[in-house]
Amino acid sequence: MIRHPLLLAVFAADLVAFLLVLGASVTAFRIALNWRPEDPSEAQLRLERRAETAALAVGWATGLTLLATAALVYALTNLLPDVVPGAMCGTGVLQSMQGAGPRMLTYRLLAVALLWLWWRVAQVNRSLPEGPLVALGARLVLLALPLMGLALHASWQAALAMDLQQAVDCCAVIYDHFRSPDEARRTLGAGRAFWLPVFAAASIAAAAAAWAAWRHPRRPRRHWLLAALVLVWLPVAAIALTRFLSAYHYGVLHHHCPWCLFLPVHHLVGFPLWGAWLLTALETPPVLVLSLIAARGSPAVAAAAAARAGGAARNILSAQLLFSALAVGPALWWRLTFGVWLAG
Repeated sequence: MIRHPLLLAVFAADLVAFLLVLGASVTAFRIALNWRPEDPSEAQLRLERRAETAALAVGWATGLTLLATAALVYALTNLLPDVVPGAMCGTGVLQSMQGAGPRMLTYRLLAVALLWLWWRVAQVNRSLPEGPLVALGARLVLLALPLMGLALHASWQAALAMDLQQAVDCCAVIYDHFRSPDEARRTLGAGRAFWLPVFAAASIAAAAAAWAAWRHPRRPRRHWLLAALVLVWLPVAAIALTRFLSAYHYGVLHHHCPWCLFLPVHHLVGFPLWGAWLLTALETPPVLVLSLIAARGSPAVAAAAAARAGGAARNILSAQLLFSALAVGPALWWRLTFGVWLAG
Protein backbone atom coordinates (compact mmCIF):
# COMPACT_ATOMS: atom_id res chain seq x y z
CA MET A 1 0.00 0.00 0.00
CA ILE A 2 1.23 3.51 -0.83
CA ARG A 3 1.27 6.02 2.02
CA HIS A 4 1.29 9.31 0.13
CA PRO A 5 0.28 12.25 2.37
CA LEU A 6 -2.40 13.45 -0.04
CA LEU A 7 -3.92 9.96 -0.25
CA LEU A 8 -3.94 9.76 3.54
CA ALA A 9 -5.72 13.12 3.61
CA VAL A 10 -8.28 11.79 1.11
CA PHE A 11 -8.89 8.72 3.27
CA ALA A 12 -9.23 10.89 6.38
CA ALA A 13 -11.75 13.19 4.67
CA ASP A 14 -13.70 10.20 3.37
CA LEU A 15 -13.79 8.62 6.80
CA VAL A 16 -14.96 11.80 8.52
CA ALA A 17 -17.61 12.33 5.84
CA PHE A 18 -18.83 8.75 6.22
CA LEU A 19 -19.03 9.09 10.02
CA LEU A 20 -20.96 12.34 9.68
CA VAL A 21 -23.48 10.73 7.34
CA LEU A 22 -23.62 7.63 9.56
CA GLY A 23 -24.59 9.78 12.52
CA ALA A 24 -27.10 11.72 10.44
CA SER A 25 -28.61 8.50 9.12
CA VAL A 26 -29.78 7.58 12.64
CA THR A 27 -31.87 10.73 12.65
CA ALA A 28 -32.86 10.15 9.04
CA PHE A 29 -34.18 6.71 9.94
CA ARG A 30 -36.27 8.19 12.75
CA ILE A 31 -37.59 10.84 10.39
CA ALA A 32 -38.57 8.19 7.84
CA LEU A 33 -40.57 6.38 10.54
CA ASN A 34 -41.94 9.12 12.77
CA TRP A 35 -41.95 12.48 10.94
CA ARG A 36 -45.22 14.25 11.72
CA PRO A 37 -44.84 18.00 11.01
CA GLU A 38 -48.40 18.71 12.14
CA ASP A 39 -47.78 17.08 15.54
CA PRO A 40 -46.87 19.68 18.27
CA SER A 41 -45.63 17.02 20.70
CA GLU A 42 -42.29 17.15 22.46
CA ALA A 43 -41.06 14.13 20.52
CA GLN A 44 -41.72 15.86 17.20
CA LEU A 45 -40.02 19.07 18.32
CA ARG A 46 -37.01 17.07 19.48
CA LEU A 47 -36.91 15.28 16.12
CA GLU A 48 -37.04 18.63 14.30
CA ARG A 49 -34.00 19.85 16.24
CA ARG A 50 -32.15 16.66 15.43
CA ALA A 51 -33.12 17.04 11.77
CA GLU A 52 -31.45 20.45 11.66
CA THR A 53 -28.28 19.05 13.24
CA ALA A 54 -28.27 16.12 10.84
CA ALA A 55 -28.64 18.49 7.86
CA LEU A 56 -25.57 20.42 9.01
CA ALA A 57 -23.61 17.17 9.32
CA VAL A 58 -24.57 15.99 5.82
CA GLY A 59 -23.72 19.42 4.43
CA TRP A 60 -20.21 19.16 5.88
CA ALA A 61 -19.95 15.60 4.57
CA THR A 62 -20.91 16.78 1.09
CA GLY A 63 -18.20 19.44 1.11
CA LEU A 64 -15.59 17.02 2.41
CA THR A 65 -16.49 14.42 -0.22
CA LEU A 66 -16.23 16.95 -3.05
CA LEU A 67 -12.89 18.20 -1.73
CA ALA A 68 -11.58 14.65 -1.31
CA THR A 69 -12.68 13.72 -4.83
CA ALA A 70 -10.85 16.70 -6.34
CA ALA A 71 -7.74 15.86 -4.30
CA LEU A 72 -7.92 12.21 -5.39
CA VAL A 73 -8.09 13.18 -9.07
CA TYR A 74 -5.09 15.46 -8.61
CA ALA A 75 -3.17 12.67 -6.91
CA LEU A 76 -4.05 10.17 -9.64
CA THR A 77 -2.99 12.49 -12.44
CA ASN A 78 -0.09 14.58 -11.10
CA LEU A 79 1.48 12.85 -8.09
CA LEU A 80 1.11 9.07 -8.23
CA PRO A 81 2.49 8.68 -11.81
CA ASP A 82 5.86 9.65 -10.33
CA VAL A 83 5.85 6.65 -7.98
CA VAL A 84 4.22 4.02 -10.22
CA PRO A 85 6.87 2.51 -12.56
CA GLY A 86 6.05 3.21 -16.19
CA ALA A 87 3.03 5.42 -15.48
CA MET A 88 2.77 8.73 -17.28
CA CYS A 89 -0.77 9.72 -16.29
CA GLY A 90 -3.83 8.48 -14.43
CA THR A 91 -4.27 5.58 -16.86
CA GLY A 92 -1.08 3.96 -15.61
CA VAL A 93 -1.99 4.58 -11.98
CA LEU A 94 -5.39 2.93 -12.45
CA GLN A 95 -3.67 0.05 -14.24
CA SER A 96 -1.44 -0.49 -11.21
CA MET A 97 -4.56 -0.87 -9.05
CA GLN A 98 -5.40 -4.09 -10.89
CA GLY A 99 -9.04 -3.37 -11.62
CA ALA A 100 -9.90 -1.73 -8.30
CA GLY A 101 -9.44 1.82 -9.64
CA PRO A 102 -12.52 2.05 -11.90
CA ARG A 103 -14.67 0.57 -9.14
CA MET A 104 -13.33 3.18 -6.72
CA LEU A 105 -14.20 6.01 -9.09
CA THR A 106 -17.65 4.61 -9.91
CA TYR A 107 -18.78 4.33 -6.28
CA ARG A 108 -17.32 7.73 -5.45
CA LEU A 109 -19.07 9.50 -8.31
CA LEU A 110 -22.38 7.84 -7.47
CA ALA A 111 -22.04 8.99 -3.86
CA VAL A 112 -21.15 12.51 -4.99
CA ALA A 113 -24.20 12.59 -7.28
CA LEU A 114 -26.54 11.54 -4.49
CA LEU A 115 -25.08 14.02 -2.01
CA TRP A 116 -25.35 16.75 -4.63
CA LEU A 117 -29.03 15.93 -5.13
CA TRP A 118 -29.55 16.01 -1.35
CA TRP A 119 -27.88 19.42 -1.20
CA ARG A 120 -30.19 20.83 -3.86
CA VAL A 121 -33.26 19.47 -2.08
CA ALA A 122 -31.96 20.82 1.24
CA GLN A 123 -31.61 24.29 -0.30
CA VAL A 124 -35.29 24.30 -1.17
CA ASN A 125 -36.20 22.93 2.25
CA ARG A 126 -34.19 25.63 4.10
CA SER A 127 -35.84 28.39 2.08
CA LEU A 128 -39.27 27.50 3.47
CA PRO A 129 -40.09 27.91 7.18
CA GLU A 130 -42.26 24.79 7.33
CA GLY A 131 -39.49 22.52 6.01
CA PRO A 132 -41.69 20.44 3.69
CA LEU A 133 -38.89 18.32 2.20
CA VAL A 134 -37.33 16.96 5.39
CA ALA A 135 -38.63 13.45 4.75
CA LEU A 136 -37.31 13.41 1.17
CA GLY A 137 -33.92 14.60 2.36
CA ALA A 138 -33.84 11.87 5.00
CA ARG A 139 -34.48 9.18 2.37
CA LEU A 140 -31.64 10.56 0.25
CA VAL A 141 -29.31 10.40 3.24
CA LEU A 142 -30.24 6.76 3.83
CA LEU A 143 -29.49 6.03 0.16
CA ALA A 144 -26.18 7.89 0.27
CA LEU A 145 -24.84 6.04 3.34
CA PRO A 146 -24.22 2.63 1.69
CA LEU A 147 -22.74 4.28 -1.40
CA MET A 148 -20.32 6.26 0.75
CA GLY A 149 -19.38 3.08 2.59
CA LEU A 150 -18.75 1.28 -0.69
CA ALA A 151 -16.71 4.23 -1.98
CA LEU A 152 -14.58 4.29 1.16
CA HIS A 153 -13.99 0.54 1.02
CA ALA A 154 -13.21 0.64 -2.72
CA SER A 155 -10.70 3.45 -2.21
CA TRP A 156 -8.94 1.46 0.50
CA GLN A 157 -8.90 -1.67 -1.66
CA ALA A 158 -7.49 0.30 -4.61
CA ALA A 159 -4.69 1.67 -2.46
CA LEU A 160 -3.89 -1.81 -1.17
CA ALA A 161 -3.88 -3.24 -4.68
CA MET A 162 -1.36 -0.75 -6.08
CA ASP A 163 1.73 -2.57 -7.28
CA LEU A 164 4.77 -0.31 -7.07
CA GLN A 165 7.19 -3.01 -8.26
CA GLN A 166 5.65 -4.13 -11.55
CA ALA A 167 6.00 -1.60 -14.36
CA VAL A 168 2.83 -0.59 -16.23
CA ASP A 169 2.40 0.50 -19.83
CA CYS A 170 -0.45 2.99 -19.82
CA CYS A 171 -0.19 3.74 -23.55
CA ALA A 172 -0.64 0.05 -24.33
CA VAL A 173 -3.93 0.11 -22.42
CA ILE A 174 -5.20 2.70 -24.90
CA TYR A 175 -3.70 1.41 -28.13
CA ASP A 176 -4.40 -2.30 -27.51
CA HIS A 177 -8.09 -1.56 -28.07
CA PHE A 178 -7.44 -1.04 -31.78
CA ARG A 179 -6.35 -3.63 -34.33
CA SER A 180 -5.69 -1.12 -37.12
CA PRO A 181 -5.33 2.64 -37.70
CA ASP A 182 -8.74 2.69 -39.36
CA GLU A 183 -10.34 1.24 -36.22
CA ALA A 184 -8.71 3.99 -34.15
CA ARG A 185 -10.48 6.56 -36.32
CA ARG A 186 -13.93 5.18 -35.50
CA THR A 187 -16.06 4.91 -32.37
CA LEU A 188 -19.02 2.54 -32.33
CA GLY A 189 -18.56 2.21 -36.07
CA ALA A 190 -18.67 5.95 -36.84
CA GLY A 191 -15.93 8.50 -37.42
CA ARG A 192 -15.48 12.22 -36.92
CA ALA A 193 -17.86 13.02 -39.79
CA PHE A 194 -20.65 11.63 -37.60
CA TRP A 195 -19.60 12.40 -34.02
CA LEU A 196 -18.54 16.02 -34.40
CA PRO A 197 -21.77 17.19 -36.09
CA VAL A 198 -23.77 15.21 -33.51
CA PHE A 199 -21.76 16.87 -30.73
CA ALA A 200 -22.41 20.30 -32.23
CA ALA A 201 -26.14 19.62 -32.62
CA ALA A 202 -26.46 18.14 -29.11
CA SER A 203 -24.55 21.08 -27.60
CA ILE A 204 -26.73 23.68 -29.33
CA ALA A 205 -29.96 21.84 -28.44
CA ALA A 206 -28.97 21.30 -24.79
CA ALA A 207 -27.79 24.90 -24.41
CA ALA A 208 -31.04 26.20 -25.87
CA ALA A 209 -33.06 23.95 -23.57
CA ALA A 210 -31.00 25.05 -20.56
CA TRP A 211 -31.59 28.70 -21.46
CA ALA A 212 -35.32 28.12 -21.79
CA ALA A 213 -35.49 26.18 -18.50
CA TRP A 214 -33.53 28.91 -16.75
CA ARG A 215 -35.61 31.79 -18.07
CA HIS A 216 -38.93 29.99 -17.58
CA PRO A 217 -38.39 27.77 -14.52
CA ARG A 218 -42.10 27.22 -13.82
CA ARG A 219 -42.63 25.19 -16.96
CA PRO A 220 -41.67 21.63 -15.95
CA ARG A 221 -41.74 20.26 -19.48
CA ARG A 222 -38.76 22.43 -20.32
CA HIS A 223 -36.82 20.87 -17.46
CA TRP A 224 -37.72 17.37 -18.62
CA LEU A 225 -36.63 18.22 -22.16
CA LEU A 226 -33.36 19.60 -20.79
CA ALA A 227 -32.70 16.42 -18.80
CA ALA A 228 -33.38 14.26 -21.86
CA LEU A 229 -31.03 16.33 -24.03
CA VAL A 230 -28.29 16.31 -21.39
CA LEU A 231 -28.49 12.51 -21.18
CA VAL A 232 -27.72 12.49 -24.92
CA TRP A 233 -25.08 15.22 -24.67
CA LEU A 234 -23.00 13.61 -21.90
CA PRO A 235 -21.80 10.49 -23.79
CA VAL A 236 -21.58 12.33 -27.10
CA ALA A 237 -19.44 15.08 -25.55
CA ALA A 238 -17.16 12.53 -23.87
CA ILE A 239 -16.66 10.66 -27.15
CA ALA A 240 -16.10 13.83 -29.18
CA LEU A 241 -13.50 15.08 -26.70
CA THR A 242 -11.52 11.91 -26.07
CA ARG A 243 -11.57 10.57 -29.63
CA PHE A 244 -11.28 13.71 -31.74
CA LEU A 245 -11.02 17.10 -30.04
CA SER A 246 -8.34 16.10 -27.53
CA ALA A 247 -5.93 15.78 -30.48
CA TYR A 248 -5.77 19.57 -30.61
CA HIS A 249 -4.59 19.65 -26.99
CA TYR A 250 -2.07 16.85 -27.49
CA GLY A 251 -0.91 17.88 -30.95
CA VAL A 252 -1.06 14.25 -32.13
CA LEU A 253 -3.76 11.99 -33.53
CA HIS A 254 -5.34 8.91 -31.95
CA HIS A 255 -4.16 9.55 -28.39
CA HIS A 256 -7.50 8.67 -26.80
CA CYS A 257 -6.52 9.24 -23.17
CA PRO A 258 -8.75 11.44 -20.99
CA TRP A 259 -6.23 11.43 -18.13
CA CYS A 260 -3.41 13.15 -20.01
CA LEU A 261 -5.53 16.29 -20.17
CA PHE A 262 -4.91 16.72 -16.43
CA LEU A 263 -1.14 16.99 -16.86
CA PRO A 264 0.74 20.30 -16.48
CA VAL A 265 2.17 19.92 -20.00
CA HIS A 266 -1.40 20.40 -21.24
CA HIS A 267 -2.04 23.28 -18.81
CA LEU A 268 -4.20 21.13 -16.47
CA VAL A 269 -7.08 21.69 -18.89
CA GLY A 270 -8.67 18.41 -17.83
CA PHE A 271 -9.79 19.93 -14.53
CA PRO A 272 -12.06 22.64 -15.98
CA LEU A 273 -13.00 20.45 -18.97
CA TRP A 274 -14.07 17.36 -17.10
CA GLY A 275 -15.22 19.49 -14.18
CA ALA A 276 -17.70 21.23 -16.48
CA TRP A 277 -18.80 17.86 -17.86
CA LEU A 278 -19.27 16.50 -14.33
CA LEU A 279 -21.19 19.60 -13.18
CA THR A 280 -23.57 19.11 -16.09
CA ALA A 281 -24.10 15.51 -15.02
CA LEU A 282 -24.55 16.43 -11.34
CA GLU A 283 -27.11 19.17 -11.98
CA THR A 284 -29.34 17.04 -14.21
CA PRO A 285 -30.98 14.85 -11.51
CA PRO A 286 -31.84 17.94 -9.39
CA VAL A 287 -33.50 19.53 -12.42
CA LEU A 288 -35.76 16.49 -12.77
CA VAL A 289 -36.46 16.00 -9.05
CA LEU A 290 -37.09 19.68 -8.36
CA SER A 291 -39.39 19.98 -11.36
CA LEU A 292 -41.42 17.04 -10.05
CA ILE A 293 -41.57 18.67 -6.61
CA ALA A 294 -42.70 21.92 -8.22
CA ALA A 295 -45.43 20.10 -10.15
CA ARG A 296 -46.85 18.33 -7.07
CA GLY A 297 -46.17 20.67 -4.15
CA SER A 298 -48.04 23.57 -2.63
CA PRO A 299 -47.69 27.00 -4.26
CA ALA A 300 -44.86 28.01 -1.91
CA VAL A 301 -43.00 24.74 -2.42
CA ALA A 302 -43.58 24.90 -6.18
CA ALA A 303 -42.15 28.41 -6.40
CA ALA A 304 -39.04 27.56 -4.37
CA ALA A 305 -38.41 24.28 -6.20
CA ALA A 306 -38.92 25.88 -9.62
CA ALA A 307 -36.46 28.65 -8.75
CA ARG A 308 -33.81 26.11 -7.71
CA ALA A 309 -34.47 24.05 -10.84
CA GLY A 310 -33.95 27.18 -12.89
CA GLY A 311 -30.68 27.81 -11.07
CA ALA A 312 -29.55 24.28 -11.87
CA ALA A 313 -30.45 24.84 -15.54
CA ARG A 314 -28.36 28.02 -15.50
CA ASN A 315 -25.41 26.07 -14.10
CA ILE A 316 -25.83 23.45 -16.84
CA LEU A 317 -25.79 26.17 -19.47
CA SER A 318 -22.63 27.74 -18.00
CA ALA A 319 -20.89 24.36 -17.71
CA GLN A 320 -21.73 23.39 -21.28
CA LEU A 321 -20.49 26.71 -22.64
CA LEU A 322 -17.23 26.29 -20.72
CA PHE A 323 -16.82 22.72 -21.95
CA SER A 324 -17.50 23.69 -25.55
CA ALA A 325 -15.10 26.64 -25.40
CA LEU A 326 -12.25 24.55 -23.96
CA ALA A 327 -12.91 21.58 -26.26
CA VAL A 328 -13.50 23.40 -29.53
CA GLY A 329 -11.33 26.49 -28.97
CA PRO A 330 -7.98 24.71 -29.53
CA ALA A 331 -9.32 23.18 -32.75
CA LEU A 332 -10.26 26.60 -34.09
CA TRP A 333 -6.87 28.01 -33.02
CA TRP A 334 -5.12 25.13 -34.81
CA ARG A 335 -7.10 25.77 -37.98
CA LEU A 336 -6.37 29.49 -37.93
CA THR A 337 -2.67 28.93 -37.18
CA PHE A 338 -1.83 26.07 -39.54
CA GLY A 339 -4.66 26.27 -42.06
CA VAL A 340 -5.66 22.61 -41.68
CA TRP A 341 -7.61 20.36 -39.35
CA LEU A 342 -5.99 17.49 -37.48
CA ALA A 343 -7.50 14.53 -39.31
CA GLY A 344 -6.28 11.15 -40.35
